[in-house]
Amino acid sequence: MNARESLRRRALLAAGGAWILGTSLRLGAQPARTVKRVASILPGTASAYRTRFDAFSAELKGRSQIEGRDILIDARWADERLERLPQLAAEVVAQSPAVILTATSAGVRACMRATSKVPIVFATAGTPVEQKFITSLARPGGNVTGVMVHSLEAKIVEIAREALPGIKRVAILVHEADPISGSMRDAFVAACTRFGIEPMVVIVRGVEELSLAFNEVRKVKPDALYLPNTSFMLSNGAYLAQRALEARIALLTGRQETTTDGGLLSYGTDRLENFRKAAVLVDKILRGANPAELPVEVPERFQFVVNRKTARAIGATISPAALVRADRIIE
Repeated sequence: MNARESLRRRALLAAGGAWILGTSLRLGAQPARTVKRVASILPGTASAYRTRFDAFSAELKGRSQIEGRDILIDARWADERLERLPQLAAEVVAQSPAVILTATSAGVRACMRATSKVPIVFATAGTPVEQKFITSLARPGGNVTGVMVHSLEAKIVEIAREALPGIKRVAILVHEADPISGSMRDAFVAACTRFGIEPMVVIVRGVEELSLAFNEVRKVKPDALYLPNTSFMLSNGAYLAQRALEARIALLTGRQETTTDGGLLSYGTDRLENFRKAAVLVDKILRGANPAELPVEVPERFQFVVNRKTARAIGATISPAALVRADRIIE
């Protein structure tokens, strides 16, 4: 190979190398994927909400919102200290999240006070129009949308009257700090009055008073105890179910989990499904949807669950009509 051919060969190799290098640079110059922050502010404890939060995360993953690649989930818990919610909301808003997940009226209210711009999605909240969270279910009109839960106090009292023939006195345990508890209490008292049942109201102000509040329930000896659908009752449902079982008191709730833990009966929606529906709304917002135009989801499926094992343990007789109507019977 003469000197001229050698120079030509080196030039071709250099040119080829430059083309390969240039191609690699162009291929690698794709824009980096933007990781969006999804904040979660839930009023209860992490353990109480774990299955619901996992359902939310799994639904997002199923919609190709992968944590670490597409989204970063910043989860915070108030641990039933509702007075902490405003601070938690302010902290997450300062991090400029793409969307905030919350639950219950207290959670929505705290987030709304912290921001009027960041989209807010609630997984559970009752009467959102009446509470002025949204303008209408079909067109929320602001930065808030989510999954509504129904007020079921009247239905549960009706079911209890059918399931427990001869029931005369029912107590309700009210968490005074929760802003929705007052309307739930009023609906419960009105339903009891309508069905000829004596209502009894027992107030609990916090976790530290829970044992004392239950002892007060035992003193009044009701035929049944109703736990409203508040975050506080979710976080303490297993404890209250065990106490009710020991005291041979029929426990009525809107949550299947508490009935599984030893409550007598429940009637309500599937809260895991509520959190999945909330994840769908979050996904739409992450992809550019406007929360003002995303209709609020209204669950239409309800489950009536009876725990016959508990009935036997506390000496309660469930009417045949109620057993026929039950969607699920725990033996």
